[in-house]
Amino acid sequence: KALKTSWVGLKFSPDYISAAMHYSDAATKFRSAGMLEDSIKAWVKAAEVKEKNSDIFGAGRAYESAGAICDGGGPGGKQAASAHWEKAIRCFRLCAKSEIAVKLILKRAEVFEKDGDVGKAKECFDEAIDIYTEDEKDYQLAEVYKSCIGLLLRAKKYDDALKAIDGHIGVLCKGKHFSFAHKEILAKAVLHLTIGDPVRADQSLTDVKDVEGWFSSKEAVVGGELVQAFLNHDAEGVEAAKKQQ
Repeated sequence: KALKTSWVGLKFSPDYISAAMHYSDAATKFRSAGMLEDSIKAWVKAAEVKEKNSDIFGAGRAYESAGAICDGGGPGGKQAASAHWEKAIRCFRLCAKSEIAVKLILKRAEVFEKDGDVGKAKECFDEAIDIYTEDEKDYQLAEVYKSCIGLLLRAKKYDDALKAIDGHIGVLCKGKHFSFAHKEILAKAVLHLTIGDPVRADQSLTDVKDVEGWFSSKEAVVGGELVQAFLNHDAEGVEAAKKQQ
């Protein structure tokens, strides 16, 4: 009734606020009654009505609620949840609620990784990185980089992992966390050695700019010893260098 117009009743436009309230109330009651599919449909209807009324944040929350039901064992499971979260993310980004958006983006990344779709998972991390870079939230950005690097290493996407490590180093240096940046530079060298490329490993240790204290750091020494041991096929030397970290 709230969405209907009536010339007789002098109601010339839909009452989106009342309609959204009714849909939200119905969604809550359906969930309490265990009618999960009906609850999801009601949350989606609530979201659509809120969007028409320019309540973009409220729409995002409604889509998020629909996704939460699916994620909690409801119809469609995590894949369906991911689809609802995608709509919620769009809404949250439109109303500048970046942290809520990133939380859902990272949830979608988990879903894609479990499904074996590393490419989609990486796209989610890239989106999260873009958001935090634009907002200049460096602490959160560093955490996202760490999670992204973990994904890429698990998937053996080493070239992409190296690029992500470079991005992480940049964020660490911006915040003057140079000791942590030293560890990431060493990680790059180790990764190059893992894929059998001692030349690039050595370059990653020597072609370092704007990282304060690197060449006098313990990590620089260990990295040089690792590369040399690798070139000499010295397994004991490699193990000895590893023990220093």
